Amino acid sequence: MRFKKAASVLAAGMIAAVSATALAGCSDKDKLAGQMFDFGDDYYKSVSERFTLNYDEMLYDDFTNGIDLSRWVISDSVWDQWSTDQNGVRPQNVFLVDDENNPDTHLLLRANGSYYNMDNDSFYTDEEKAQFGDGKNLFTSAQGYGMNSGAGISTIEALGPGRYDVKMKACPRVGALTSMWVYSWFTQNDGSFQQNEIDIEIGLKPDFSQVFFTTWTSPANNTNMPTPVNYFVNDGDWHVYSFDWVTDAEVPYVDYYIDGVKILTIDANVPTTNATLNLGVWCPSWAGGGATDPESGNISVDSRMFDSDYAEISWWRYIPFQMGGWEQRPVQNRNYADGYVPKTLTELPDINKCANGNFERGDGDYNAPDLNFSYGNPWKDFTVDDEDNESFVPNSSTGIVTDALDANNRCAEIVNGGLLGQWLRGASEGFKYKLTGRFRTTGNAEAAFRYTYVLGYSTTSRTSGNKTLSLGSSEEWKEFSFEFTVDKEGAQSIRYYLMNAAERGNCYFDDISIIYTGH
Repeated sequence: MRFKKAASVLAAGMIAAVSATALAGCSDKDKLAGQMFDFGDDYYKSVSERFTLNYDEMLYDDFTNGIDLSRWVISDSVWDQWSTDQNGVRPQNVFLVDDENNPDTHLLLRANGSYYNMDNDSFYTDEEKAQFGDGKNLFTSAQGYGMNSGAGISTIEALGPGRYDVKMKACPRVGALTSMWVYSWFTQNDGSFQQNEIDIEIGLKPDFSQVFFTTWTSPANNTNMPTPVNYFVNDGDWHVYSFDWVTDAEVPYVDYYIDGVKILTIDANVPTTNATLNLGVWCPSWAGGGATDPESGNISVDSRMFDSDYAEISWWRYIPFQMGGWEQRPVQNRNYADGYVPKTLTELPDINKCANGNFERGDGDYNAPDLNFSYGNPWKDFTVDDEDNESFVPNSSTGIVTDALDANNRCAEIVNGGLLGQWLRGASEGFKYKLTGRFRTTGNAEAAFRYTYVLGYSTTSRTSGNKTLSLGSSEEWKEFSFEFTVDKEGAQSIRYYLMNAAERGNCYFDDISIIYTGH
């Protein structure tokens, strides 16, 4: 079903079915509104009592028949270009989904972090990857196309006041910013720049217990409200994010909702000019609390320590309010890929939370010579200071990525004692994971997997306790698989390590995969 005036709507576990026929001929608008908003709090459900809803101009899209290019453009653009280490939003990161095992997921928007590896991108052929280097790629070095890039779509039509809803799962990685927003810009008669924007943003700061709600009427006039919520927004569950844009009040305002529950109202810097609706995820250098590298002046990799992950969209809806107080002006879309048709996936991809889990990339593969900046390998050497804290030792030789066993296949090698580890930021209390991989040992070494609880998202956050799981010894490659749960109160991230627990001999690891399984 493409843009349309009715559909089955799943929200907060309830189904509100409205037929096209009912919309076209229904005279009982209160009854119709009751069907459409039968979830959430009384305030959310009473929208038709507070405003006159224009059902004839209602727009709804669940993308089950693709993206209607008469209604949407697929963005191919870089904005905030002063952040030179991000690749904007690219059409190759937009995917349609037709997976009978995941019937609610219809649109997939991919975010590629600082550890993205185009060579491992199984969705595109080598010929297609070669086409990605079309002059728009800010990186011309070894990382390949797409590092620090996202995906977005935008309505061609500029919309006005009304109720906006989207059912989605936010991208769960620190450094990826998932948003629903309306946006327009134009130059006024006096030459000043006018920016109109209303946003719901997830991941603006590295704290998945809050959502950012913002309004803009120019670059200098904006209201930004970080708002705590009672769940982790990267929990992998469906949530309905909504706002009511009201322009005919004495002071225009925006009501914001999550799962039909009113969160707050903003009545400052509220636009009164039409704007296009955008759904997207992107990786600006300042998202996730990115820090500046003191030597190069560029944004540190600490803000986007992942390969690829996704925001999932089920449906989107807009119901106009019949009201005044706003003006219609010509609105220009950002750059877009004219006529681009996204690939359709018949099953959702398993997201490996471990970057470079097959160890095929060496340290040199993460350099960005055009920026005089190195992102470093995601695998880091660590040494243990005490029972609860580990310190990063960049020049340690105990844990390395090597091809010592096979010139055609890299793996991890841990000599004597030591830890070779990664960060998993946003691994909150109660989150469950499945770990798989393979190992082998020599010299009576003992392979182990260890993870440490981190009480925050920063690389300087305090740690609190750890767990070690023995894998044993094996002179031949041996596969392992087990599940573990983040069960430390207050944990917001983990650091996990491949380990030689015996402090003698050598341990080798390969094909490491960490999959989130729920909470």
